[in-house]
Parts: sequence; C-alpha cells; structure tokens
Amino acid sequence: MNRLLLSLVVAVTVRCAHAPEAAPPAAAPATLAWPEPRPPVLRLPDTVRPLRYALDLKLLPAEATYPGSVSIDVEVREPVRQVWLHGQDLEVTRARVTVGGRTFDAKPVSESEGRLGLLLPEELPVGTATLTLDFTGKVDRERSQGVYGQAEGGESYLYTFFEPIDARRAFPCFDEPALKVPWKLRLTVKAGHVALANHPVVSREPVADGLERVTFAESRPMPSYLVAFIVGPFDVVEAGAVGRASVPLRFIVPKGRGGETRYAASVTPRIVKGLEDFFDQTYPYEKLDVAVVPRYWGTMEHPGLVALGQPLTLIPPGEETLNRRRSYAVIANHELGHYWFSAVVTNAWWDDIWLNESFTAWLDRQTVDRLEPSWSFQQERAMSATESALASDALEAALPVRKPVASNDDIVGSFDNGTTYDKGSSVIAMFEAWLGAERFRDVMRSYVRKHAWGAVTTEDFLAEVSQAAGPEVASSFKGFIEKGGAPRVSAQVTCPAGGAPTVKLSQERYLPAGSRASTQQEWQVPVCLRAGTGTRSSRVCSMLQGPSMEVALPTKQCPAWVLLNAGGTGYYRGGYSREQLAKLLATPASAFTTGEQVALWADVDAAVGRGDLPLGEALEAVPATARSPERLVVESGAALLWQVRLDRLSVEERKRFRAWVASLYAPRARALGWVSRPGDGDDVKQSRSLFLRLAGGLGEDPALLKEATPLVRAWLADRKSVDPEALASALPRAASHGDASLFNALLEAAKKEQDRNERVRLLSALSYFRQPELERRALGLVVGSDFDTRDALAILKMSLNMPETQPLAWEFYRQQFDVLSQRLRSDEQGGLINQVGNLCDATQLAEAEAFLAPRVKRVEGGPRALARALESIRLCIESAKLQQQSVQDFLRAH
Repeated sequence: MNRLLLSLVVAVTVRCAHAPEAAPPAAAPATLAWPEPRPPVLRLPDTVRPLRYALDLKLLPAEATYPGSVSIDVEVREPVRQVWLHGQDLEVTRARVTVGGRTFDAKPVSESEGRLGLLLPEELPVGTATLTLDFTGKVDRERSQGVYGQAEGGESYLYTFFEPIDARRAFPCFDEPALKVPWKLRLTVKAGHVALANHPVVSREPVADGLERVTFAESRPMPSYLVAFIVGPFDVVEAGAVGRASVPLRFIVPKGRGGETRYAASVTPRIVKGLEDFFDQTYPYEKLDVAVVPRYWGTMEHPGLVALGQPLTLIPPGEETLNRRRSYAVIANHELGHYWFSAVVTNAWWDDIWLNESFTAWLDRQTVDRLEPSWSFQQERAMSATESALASDALEAALPVRKPVASNDDIVGSFDNGTTYDKGSSVIAMFEAWLGAERFRDVMRSYVRKHAWGAVTTEDFLAEVSQAAGPEVASSFKGFIEKGGAPRVSAQVTCPAGGAPTVKLSQERYLPAGSRASTQQEWQVPVCLRAGTGTRSSRVCSMLQGPSMEVALPTKQCPAWVLLNAGGTGYYRGGYSREQLAKLLATPASAFTTGEQVALWADVDAAVGRGDLPLGEALEAVPATARSPERLVVESGAALLWQVRLDRLSVEERKRFRAWVASLYAPRARALGWVSRPGDGDDVKQSRSLFLRLAGGLGEDPALLKEATPLVRAWLADRKSVDPEALASALPRAASHGDASLFNALLEAAKKEQDRNERVRLLSALSYFRQPELERRALGLVVGSDFDTRDALAILKMSLNMPETQPLAWEFYRQQFDVLSQRLRSDEQGGLINQVGNLCDATQLAEAEAFLAPRVKRVEGGPRALARALESIRLCIESAKLQQQSVQDFLRAH
C-alpha cells in the first residue's frame, strides 16, 4: 500500500493556562538532520514502552475542538532516533522529549491509520524519558467515536468511546491493549459542569475565565481503550452503595432525567454482588459511576465510569416492562463483568479479544440466571448463542474464535457476534459442562487471580485449563477456538448377540447443502450421549478423536434411541439419520431435559439445511412443540418455520402457510391476551410475547390483528392508557397491516417526540408498513433531514429482513449506500454489508456482488463481510430450490 507521509508543522504556541510547565528546551544545532520516518506496519515497536501518563485537557461541550497536553513517561529499551505511538485526526503543535534533565524538541510526523512518529535530533539512550505533546483534538458529533458530543434539551454534553482503536482520536498514546499503565487525568471545564473520569476527583480549583480545573486520582494500570471521561451539565443521582466495600453508586444523566433510573438503581447493587460472588473478589474500584450515554452504541466497560445507553438505563416510571428491565440487567451485567475480563485481566493483542468478550458473554449466563431465575436466561442464551454460532460456522468463510490480526481492518473485524461472542461463549459452556460447573468456575477464578492487572494470551488461559483438567482437554479447547467450522457427530449403534451394545461415533465438518467447502476436518470433540428406551436411559461421555471411534454403552439392552447431545451443551451438530430422528421425536418429551429438546430441534433444523430431511416432512413435527409447556421448546420448534421462504410461495400458498401457523399458536395467544393480568410473572409475560409474535406476526391471525390497531391508536392518544407490555407486541402487528392514516400518526408522533428512545421506537414501527408508497416514505427518512440517520437506520435494516418490504428496501439500499457511508462509522457500514446476506435471489446476488465489490475496500472489515453475505445468499438460493417442492406438498396437505 502506498503511504502518504504527512509532516505536521512544528509550531511553538502560547500554552494553555492549565497545561504543565515544560523544562526549557536545549539549544539545537542550526541545521538538524532528521531521520527518515520508518513507521511500523501495524504493531508498535518494542523499543519504547509507556510507564505512566499525565493527560491534561480543556473540554467545553459546545466547542468543536479542544486543546490538550499529554506527558508520557517511557522506558527506552534500545537506543532510538524515532519513537512511534498513535494519534489520529489530531493537530500536534509541539512535541518534546526530556531525558537526563535535558529537554529538546522532536518533530511529529503522521502516517495513515493513526500512526504518529516523533523524529529525534539525537539518539535517545536506553533508560527512562518523558514525551510531552501539545495538541488539538476534534469533537465528533456524527459517529459517537473518540471524544464525542451530543446536544439534548438545549444543552451540550461530552462523552468518550475508544474501543478498540479510537483513543488515538482523543489524544496521542500507545494505543495497544497490552500497554497497561497508570493514568492521571486533569480536565479544565466550565465552572459548575460535572466532570468525571475512571477514578475519583481529588481536587477542584477555580481558574480564569469562569473555568475549573478538576484533577483525578491516578488510575490502576489500564490500556488506552478503557480511559474515559464525561463533561457537561449533568444531573448526578446518588443511588447508595454497592459491593463488599460499599463503594458509592451514582447515575450521571442529562438534565431532568434522574427519575428514570429507578429500576437501574434498584438492580445494579444485586448485579455487583452476583459478580463478586462468582469471582469471590471485592469489586475492584473506588466508585461505580454509571454514565448514561445517548445511544446503545457507546455502552462500554470503562472502569469506575461504566457507560450504559439511554435506551437501556432510562426507563420512565410505570414503563418498567420485562423487555426494558431485562435489557438493562443483561447489558449492565455484561459491562460490569468486563471489569474482571477486560480491565483486571486484559487481552494482550486483538487476536485474543475473545478472552474478554467470549468470557464475559459466558459469564452473563451464570450471573443473570441467578439474578432473575424466572427469565431462564442461561438456557435461552445457550440456545440462541449456539444456534447463531453454528450458523456462522456453516459458512466456508467462517472465522475462528481466535482470529489472526494483521491490519486495523482485522482489529475492527475481530468483534464478530457469531464467533467472538456466540461461539466463544458456547464453547466455554461445553467445557464447563464437561468439567462440572464448580470445577470450571475455580479455573476461571484462578486465572483471574494469577493474571490480575496484567495482559494475557490464549496460551495463558490454556495453561490454566491444562493444569486443572489435563493437556487433552486443553488441546480440545484450543482446537475449537482456533479452527473455523463445527463438527457434525453421527452415531451407529451395534447390538451383538450376548454382548454389550456399542456406538460408533464419527465426525466431519457440518456443511449445508450447496456449500463449496470440504467436510474433511476434525476436532477433539467432548461428546456426551444418552441411549435409552422409552423414558429410561443411560449416559456416557467420551473424547472423540480422529474420524471415528467405538464407545461402549453402559447397558445390556439394545437402546431404542440415541441422543447425541446429552444435556444439550455440546458445540456440535448431531448427525441423525431420518430413522434415528423419527425414533427420538416419537419418544415422550419427558425423557429429555429442556436443553436436550432444544438441541434436538436445532439438529432437526440442521438436517433440513443439509438436505438430509425434507422441510415439509420436518414441519409435520412442529405441532407437538407448539403444545409444549416449555417456552424454549416452543421457540425451538418454531425455528423451522423461518426456513420457509415466503417470497417463493404463491399468494394462495402463503395464505395457507400463515393460516396453518395461526392454527398452531393463536389459541394460546388468545388465551394469554394482549394485556398483562395481575399476578403475571415474567415467565408468563415472555410466553405471551412469543405466542403473539408467532400467531399475530408470522401467522397473521385475523382476530389478533383486529385487536392490535385500536391498542396502538389509544396509545397515540394517551401514552398512559395502554399496558406498555401490550404495546411492544401490538405496534409491529398494527403497522404491518396499517394504512396511511396510521403511518402519518406515527410519523407525526416521532417528529414531536423529545425522548430519543421513544422516537426510535416510533421510527422502527414505520418499517413494518407494506404499502409501497408508505414504505418509500419510511425509507426516505433514513437519509432525510428530519431525523438523525443513527435513529432512523433501523427502518432500512428491518425492511431488508421482511419479504414484503425487501425488494424496495434493496433498491433503496443501492441508491443511498454512498450517502449513508458518509454518515456512518466504518463498523456500521460493515453491518449494512452483513444485512445483504438476507437476500435470496440469483438476480440480487449478482447485483450485490457488482454493487458492493468496488465499495467494500473502503470499509474496515468490508471484504470479509461481503464474502460472508454473498455465500449466505448462494446457500439460501440452493436451500430454496431443494426444499420448495416438499413445502408445496406439505401445504397442499394442510
């Protein structure tokens, strides 16, 4: 790649009154011979490393820029004539180096991708030195990255968001995760403004021009991506104390919003207690400030100043619905869990980000389940995460959990939902079940204690696993983390006369019909199976190594059925024959746990995807799941319904399919009703939401649809008149069959709405309207001037997912992609590219490839996202061809 070297002008400027005084510069030769810049390709050289930062900023929320100065104590490991660190979109006005009591100027030079060099007039010797840089930074007001500003209620506020590589946009720094050192911050702000950072305020003193200088305690060692501060006329809500050390809990909110933190304030102490109990450690910081940031994006585990979005945290009194409560509890739990898996123990490089994100996603299952058992969160999250991960692993372009990182694109792409979060947490859950919950918890506790306040690699974690469980388990774990794809395990039962029955286990890579990848791949697979007759069974576990192996069953009787995923915790597909599936589905459900039933239905779904089982035949088994008392079993069976491509059905076939779906779920939906009843627990509310979504959404039950619109109109007239639980289900149902009058009413309400959360909900509802002229109006809002694109973008994303709205949405996507690219962060553009994978048509495939191929090179992670999206379209086309006849035959019979 050609590199354009931009030399920044070195200017001697009048220093800010609050900046630290520098030692006088040493006299320099008349003509300096600056070295030729030799920037690193990606990772910084090991020659100079930070030891401590002193960061000084002047932050006025209404201003477009801010001045600052940073002094960095460094260790020089080899003599150097140039020092490389990071700084992006910063104007560095002066750079100096102090060593051995002398100070001299350095020449700052900037390279692409945020690489900042300091060229030195003389060799810097081995030892310690101090780098001091004066600079001006920019406040972002469009993409919520670096130091970013947001206006609300006529006031301006400043926030920060640096992960993974945006600290360099805020100030010069060594922006790599392994470089964990103490930080001392000092902010000069408008008198009366709230200014908070990771650690407590130690002093506030007035300075000239109506300003105050706020100094903070030096931090514990932390990487640059975890540094955080906020400034503005916030309200500070005191919420008591949390944790074993009773540290203060506060919520930092825009003016007038404090009353909306009631639920968050009530549950956060319980979240902290659950985390302390899991790790058997005291909460590791002196305070817990919750910075309530404008959007969901920006939510982040900043130590001592956790950022949680307004859509999560601010819940008006009386609107503490199950969904709102659960969303806050889960995400707050996740971000605070990162205090151990990110802040206390940090990944050394971005290829090991799974040590942060997979670990914390797995931890959520443990601690949220104990927080609110009625949510069944552990089982539900295991179901959804495993299915998401296995779907990602079905692609030829599947990424491993531990991804190689050789560019900034790779850094951004390492935060992949399907693998980094979902697969990683599912693999961890498999080994937790293999070792036992308490034993595995102790492995995690030991790992955190051993590496506290340090930086770690996968090898460090695997060494802990090996010590606790042996090298075989560690080797198996490593294979699942470092290989893409997932195993398909099959079984062949042999029952010799007079002998004990055996099972021959075999493995290959699971691939769906139409895949171009090879099935020839092996893992060391921890397999637990159950074999039985009726409701009686026995369990056996074995580490499957190689393509196949024999396993003796602990019974003398030849089993009638074999379940390949006992407990439902294995990260693999069960490869059943049609005969084996028929026997399992004929067995009473009481023979299996909920987790096992969920895993079995996922394997049925996978058999359909592979072409082993016709979809029409699989649909015949769905009614049994619709009658299950277990919500998650109902949901697992219903997953097969989404394999039916409605856009491939005729109008009459589509009507028949919807009517059949309604016949399965509408009776229970009507019995539960739209409105919560006194005494309804959260389990009932979750079931109500599920059945209304299936019967009223996919099934389009006429009776339910007729009831939805009056609820929405009543809510528009009086927000307090409708149960907020009911509104969440009724709004999309009413909009999907709504007319121009309802569209206009929702749009006008969105324009008048001052609460961003409510505005986004109203805008999202507009995506459900199916009349072409209304859909065009809704899509136009995404690029129009009435709303922030970030708030309206959900309209496009949701429209691309629905068969009725997808054609127009795809046309709009191509017309406006370049406009959107100018407004969105690179990762948001990557998300738009991922959305293309929802298409399922040969013409659309050709259009997507031709349109996006020349554009994705400008998007971080874009080429990788496009490869996955195009493969998803190809596989969908193949699946639709394969299954269409069996679906049509099924519909003729129903």
